Amino acid sequence: MPKVRRFDEFMEEALYGASGFYVRGGRPAARGGDFATSPELGTLFARCVAGYLDRTWDELGQPDQFVVIEGGAGCGTLCRDVLAHVVACRDAVRYVMVERVDWQRDDALARIADAGESERVRAASDLPAGPLVGVVLANELLDNLPFRLLERSETGWQEVHVAPEGAVEVLWDGPADAAAMAEVMAPDAAPGARVPLQLKAAVWVRRALRSLERGRLLTFDYGVSRTAELAQRPQSEWLRTYRSQRRGHDPLDAPGTADITCDVAFDQMPPGATLSTQAEWLAAAGVDSFTADARALWQRKRSKPTAEALAARALLDEAAALTDPDGMGAFWAAEWHAG
Repeated sequence: MPKVRRFDEFMEEALYGASGFYVRGGRPAARGGDFATSPELGTLFARCVAGYLDRTWDELGQPDQFVVIEGGAGCGTLCRDVLAHVVACRDAVRYVMVERVDWQRDDALARIADAGESERVRAASDLPAGPLVGVVLANELLDNLPFRLLERSETGWQEVHVAPEGAVEVLWDGPADAAAMAEVMAPDAAPGARVPLQLKAAVWVRRALRSLERGRLLTFDYGVSRTAELAQRPQSEWLRTYRSQRRGHDPLDAPGTADITCDVAFDQMPPGATLSTQAEWLAAAGVDSFTADARALWQRKRSKPTAEALAARALLDEAAALTDPDGMGAFWAAEWHAG
């Protein structure tokens, strides 16, 4: 008999089960995909990451083997474009694309082979154990890791479960440890308020840091600095679904047909991260220098744009999308140092 499941168990099945969203073919892409991510808009994001890798390799003493691990690598877009733009660390880089979905790993390896980079790249279904010297990257991964969902009641915290019949919610008193965590994270939550417990995301961060003897962990994601901020907002604002570039509402509706994501509460992640907005991080990474020539060309040719000028304008539009304070620019860049 099907049993009532915790929300994180329901989410795991809806995304990665036999008929899960990603297993059935859900993917990011600027056009024709289910949602857009920074690497899919063009190569500008990857150029900034490549420059960061060059600088980090130098800071770590220019090791002969510099391992870059990308969590949630999908179909390999970021890997391909980063390897096309690294300079100083190019000979030392060994890139590991971590992707749990079989067909996406296959697609990623085919892309890398087409780019002529197979010798320095491998794919894996899980994080390597280490110890390694290098960088672990993750773009919009933490928001996608299944989380538990708790609701404040008049007497304490209850945990959201999902019944198989019609995929409906069932509220049960939360276990003592989960209730205690929710109370610490959102002590002033009003009755009816909900919070995610992002334990799997925190475990992933800890495992990534443990894999590094020396190096950096760098993640990009939408999120908040404190769980209490989520408790003050309706669930529909921070628990989202996406399909065919459109945002949905009820995560229980037709499981397996849409992506399910959540704002990352960074106070639930391991301590020690330096937080900045994606716009701030890209500025520090030199995004303006990468677009300076395009900006000058567009200013000269905008009245009678040539094909070259239109390409320059496309690059400027990409930069604007990546740094938009009401969009991707407001994402968090979180960096941890290891060793």
